[in-house]
Amino acid sequence: MAARNLTCLHAEVRRGSRYPALRITPCSFTGAILAAAVVVAGSAAAAPAVSFKKKVIDERFLAESIAVADVNRDGKPDLIVGPYWIQGPEFTKKIETRAALAYDKESYSDAFITAAMDVDGDGWIDSVQVGWPGRAALWFKNPGKAGGDWPRFVVHPAVGTESPELVSLIAGQAPALIFATNKKLGYATVDRAHPEAPWTFHAISGEGEWQRYTHGIGAGDINGDGRADLLCYKGWWEQPASLAGDPEWKFHPVNFGDGGAQMYAYDVNGDGRADVISSIDAHKYGLSWFEQIAPAAGATEPTWREHIILSRDPAEKINDVQFSQPHATVLADIDGDGLLDIVTGKRHWAHGSHGDPESTAAPVLYWFRLVRDPATHEAHYEPHLIDNDSGVGTKFAVADLNGDGLPDVAVANKHGVFVFLQQRTP
Repeated sequence: MAARNLTCLHAEVRRGSRYPALRITPCSFTGAILAAAVVVAGSAAAAPAVSFKKKVIDERFLAESIAVADVNRDGKPDLIVGPYWIQGPEFTKKIETRAALAYDKESYSDAFITAAMDVDGDGWIDSVQVGWPGRAALWFKNPGKAGGDWPRFVVHPAVGTESPELVSLIAGQAPALIFATNKKLGYATVDRAHPEAPWTFHAISGEGEWQRYTHGIGAGDINGDGRADLLCYKGWWEQPASLAGDPEWKFHPVNFGDGGAQMYAYDVNGDGRADVISSIDAHKYGLSWFEQIAPAAGATEPTWREHIILSRDPAEKINDVQFSQPHATVLADIDGDGLLDIVTGKRHWAHGSHGDPESTAAPVLYWFRLVRDPATHEAHYEPHLIDNDSGVGTKFAVADLNGDGLPDVAVANKHGVFVFLQQRTP
């Protein structure tokens, strides 16, 4: 999937803590970014000073999500948000892809998840949008140079889970949409010969507790066999060597929290094993990385050690940072050191102005810099505030929006549509 000028923190064991992996002592495009990540040494070297210039694109509630892609093939990234694509790099010209509508901020939009993909293989980027959880996902065909209407087609009539994602799941195939439907977890694939037809759903599990509001899902190669596995907050599903006949994937139970947002497999500490990064509860608190530890002698399953970045305890601040509702996360190399950092924030008014813990608190947006010691394979994250008046929705994007080679951030939620252009000084 298919990337991360405060006091540094170091994670150690604290006796008697409800979070035994942590003691604080003194001493920061999605799926494709993961695939391009490399393991490098020396990340603890002095980092450049990173800041962001905020640009308000629209103060209306257009969608809970946003995607970045070159819609008109002019070589410059554009934004896709709700009923519009917004032309870059100025982001002032809005072109309708469907009937334009702004939503009540105390309610919900019909674009919980927005993604960009050339669905039909004609060379033009289309828009894929998932509405209310459990309802239909649609794709809107880019009309290309002719302009005009964006015809809509059904991806799947009932897409559950709150963070379905287009990911590079099957080698050599177009991105697949991962989600749950009819109490089963799985993925849907497009038939490029008949792209207007609904996508084919492939269940990887039997019937379970999957319901339309389930949180926490992702994909990545956990066991290093070169095949992407499917992650959920209860563990991971191992992709088999052959998918003929749609076999059920082997499930490996692991407690990765209570159901957060997008989940990622990434080697955080550089020991050669994929770890898991996940927010803990989309509507409460917590963000952690789970270290994969090689199986003990005679065992076949690895063990997992949680390293806490943001506490599950609302009263506990780590490095003076705590916020609720981390309902969207992205991995990206923000500072250019070759390591993937975490970008996340507080979802603004997930259930209206009074529906969640600290609903009226500042909608913050942070990036957490990954710092790795290549000699000891220890790692920790340093928080850096991007903004305190925007937050996240259910999906956002990190990409170079102005062609300067630096990753920027695009966000859409009930507070509006925002772009944050990175500024960097040595």
